[in-house]
Amino acid sequence: MGIFGTLYISYSGLFTDSHAMNVSADNITNLNTTGFKAGRYEFGDVIRNAVGEVFTRGAGYGATPKATRWLFSQGGIQTTDVPTDLAISGRGFFVVSDSKGNIFFTRDGQFMINEADEKNFALQNSLGMYLLGADPNATTAGIADLKTHLIPKVMPAKATSKVSAQLLLNANRPTNTETLLSKYDWTADPTKPLQDGKYDWVFDWDIYDPLGQKITLKAYFDRGDNPNTYEVLLALADPTKDTRGDGKFKGAFLYGTLTFGGNGEGVSADFSQISDPSGTLSPLDLTTLGQPKFTLTVEGRTQDITLDLGFKVNPDGSITRLNYPTRLSANPFAQLYFSQDGYEEGIFDRIEVITEEGLIKAWYTNNKDLPVAKLFLADFNGYEESLEKVGNNLFRAKANAIPFIFAPGAGERARILSGALETSNTDLAQEMVHLILLQRAFQSNSRVITTADQMLEDFLRQR
Repeated sequence: MGIFGTLYISYSGLFTDSHAMNVSADNITNLNTTGFKAGRYEFGDVIRNAVGEVFTRGAGYGATPKATRWLFSQGGIQTTDVPTDLAISGRGFFVVSDSKGNIFFTRDGQFMINEADEKNFALQNSLGMYLLGADPNATTAGIADLKTHLIPKVMPAKATSKVSAQLLLNANRPTNTETLLSKYDWTADPTKPLQDGKYDWVFDWDIYDPLGQKITLKAYFDRGDNPNTYEVLLALADPTKDTRGDGKFKGAFLYGTLTFGGNGEGVSADFSQISDPSGTLSPLDLTTLGQPKFTLTVEGRTQDITLDLGFKVNPDGSITRLNYPTRLSANPFAQLYFSQDGYEEGIFDRIEVITEEGLIKAWYTNNKDLPVAKLFLADFNGYEESLEKVGNNLFRAKANAIPFIFAPGAGERARILSGALETSNTDLAQEMVHLILLQRAFQSNSRVITTADQMLEDFLRQR
């Protein structure tokens, strides 16, 4: 090959060493880049085969850049306490899209809440790309099912549709033959249609109307003419809000009787809707409904409410007691449990936690949360064959590469950590060793070139 060929062989060494230095420099430079995947520079030797009678074997002709391979090993997890910072522990990528709908994949979980339009927010990265997810209740999804999920700025009010209570009714109260219906009289005193002493106990229950306004129901209880019975009357605390008209029963909506067995457990129930202020009773078929359901009218707005006192009436008329039954007891009146499913309007407050399964919940000023979306991750059979780097911590799927979309979670191939970020997987100690080896290799190749140059100079001088 001669001395001139030696110069070119060593030049190939300088060329590959300088490119390898670029890869190491890039790895070190991105030591603090979130989700960065380090590269590894791979060399290949060059062989020239001489055909003929003189040379019968291949000859080494230097080195050449073979490939830069990206290392997709797990990076470290660093906590940030920012709920929208997300880290993937395991395999997979977040799926994001730009404003044109182009799909990209990333391990960089630095997301923030940005305004999407006048009514919604959305999770975006610093490039303005949207984090994609599926319906909150989805268990499986494909790439076509993933979309931008908007976070409403306002959670609409919800009218109460169910009231649940577990009560202890005092068995020591005396029986009486006068019913609550005979004692209730709005026309006698609009501010107090049922006078003190005309009932044994009253519970105040706050519920919400369709506008999200809080209204108070009075649940009156009075011992019946039988030691095992109690009357129930539900009425508005402010009967003037009843817009059905005027009459003795203005503000009253539900009347019933509870019957208890010898051990204090409920054995039967009978309820009627008070259909109008004149006191028309419309019996409720509890064998069909299971529980009393009545219509409440407040300031012209109506809503259906189911009363759950811890029992259900079966089609045959028997009672099935639930986990929180109302009971007759030789103790003072007590309310052990109360809940209702209505709430006022809420303004978006925060995203508190994104679960390991990828469920995103938005919290509002009414102290209610709204499931917004469920994140799914994308995985590929072979990262090197399927993905190409496009910068800004993004990868793009190569032609014909089809991602596998899966739901994260404990026991799966990956889980999502909220309030954390994946750091670069660059191994700084290893990169420093690489730099030392590359430096020595570069110096050695330079020395070969210098030596070959001196040999040429000596040869030319002799000529």
